[in-house]
Amino acid sequence: MSTALMYSFAQRECTRVLDEPLYGHFLVRTGAKRPDRVATLAAWPTDADAALRFMMPTAEEDSGGRVLFCKHIANHFEGLPWSAFEDHRHVLLFRNPAAVMSSYRAHIDRPSMHDIGYALQCGLLERLTEAGNPPTVVCSDRLQAAPEKVLRQLCGALGLEWDPAMMKWPPGPRPEDGPWAPWWYRGVHASSGWEVRPPRAYNVPDHLSDLHHRCKVHYDTLLQHAI
Repeated sequence: MSTALMYSFAQRECTRVLDEPLYGHFLVRTGAKRPDRVATLAAWPTDADAALRFMMPTAEEDSGGRVLFCKHIANHFEGLPWSAFEDHRHVLLFRNPAAVMSSYRAHIDRPSMHDIGYALQCGLLERLTEAGNPPTVVCSDRLQAAPEKVLRQLCGALGLEWDPAMMKWPPGPRPEDGPWAPWWYRGVHASSGWEVRPPRAYNVPDHLSDLHHRCKVHYDTLLQHAI
C-alpha cells in the first residue's frame, strides 16, 4: 500500500518521489537479513551522511516550487539525527497488522515487533505532535475503500491541490522503484491505479498470534487519529 501511495504521488507533475532512501543505511547498521540485501547494498547509500544527502531536496523543492515525496519505513530512521527530519511534513500510513504479517511472511517467517513498526509509528505520532508538527495519519483500509476521498483529504492536510492524475499509473515496474522491487512489488506492478476494495480478512498464523495482539494495541491508537 505504501508503494501504491508513492506511485500515486509520482503522477503529480510537481512531485519527485524517492523509494526508501534510508534503507541501505538501515541494513548496514542493523545487519538485518532481507532477501534484497545484496541488491540494495550494491545500489543504495549505506552510511548516514550519504543516505541523508541522497534525500536532500533540490533548490526548487527547498523553495516550495516542487514537492519531494520520500517513502520510508519507520525503523529506517534509526541511528540518524532527528534534526534532519523535524522540519518535514510527515504522513503515517498503516495497515491492519494481520495484513502486514501476511506480506512479511512471503520472505520473513518470523517478523519482529521492530520489523512491523507499529510501536515506532505511535512513537513518531507522539513525538511529532508534542513538537507542534503533528503528522497526517492514514489508514490503508480506509484509503483502499475510498481512494479518491482519502487522497483528497491527504492533499488538503498537506496543503496540496488535488490532482486527478493521482488515481492512475501505468502498470509494471517504475523508474522510482528501489532495487528490492522484484521481491516486494509484484502486486502493485500488476495494478494500474486505485480500485475501490473493501477490507479483507487475513489469517494470523498461531506462532504470530502474540505479536499480532501486541501490534493491535498500537494499531487501535493510530486508527483513532486517522483521517
